[in-house]
Amino acid sequence: MIIKGVITGDVIGSSQIKLEDRTQLLNCFYEMKDELQSISPFEMELFRGDSFQLLVDKPEMTTKLAILLRAGLIQYTPSKKEVIWDAKVSIGIGAVDFISDEIITSDGEAFQYSGRQFDKMGKQRLVVTTPWSEVNEELAVSTPFADDIITRWSIKQAEITYMSLIRNQSQKELAESIGTTAQNVSKILTSAKEGLMRNYIERSIKIIAAHLK
Repeated sequence: MIIKGVITGDVIGSSQIKLEDRTQLLNCFYEMKDELQSISPFEMELFRGDSFQLLVDKPEMTTKLAILLRAGLIQYTPSKKEVIWDAKVSIGIGAVDFISDEIITSDGEAFQYSGRQFDKMGKQRLVVTTPWSEVNEELAVSTPFADDIITRWSIKQAEITYMSLIRNQSQKELAESIGTTAQNVSKILTSAKEGLMRNYIERSIKIIAAHLK
């Protein structure tokens, strides 16, 4: 039995994205696809112009990938736009029975969990479903808090948090890479509650990984 992670997502308010910004939206996904492979190998498909699905090899890393995808979308929002880009994301972890040439026609427990919960999300923008009741119970409590933090991020907060979570760099090194001060980076990460987000990611990785042994 192969356990994988599936991320099903939909860009929020995509009908309001102007035609001239569509190319930037697609480029955002392609750039993140290359960069986020360092977290876990995954396949990604885009469909309908505003929806996406990922099949993740390391299921324990799926929550981190989903959060980075949302952070990436937010930071790629074109300047001076009234609506910040973001996505509703449903994570499913479980067995994968059939993998076809196209992810969206593959099947298995992980796809079913991700797809079914996506349809029930309502105003939520991040949900996680696994085969393990104790994991689901814990994440049902902590994930809404993480979701609320991400939803409130500004473009700058998302940018610095994205860099902090994906790079093994000090705040001084992060500051140098974007031409600001370490004090400013620290202030932005604090306001973005990056420490709480990191704790959530590390805990979700730990409890999911424990069930994969």
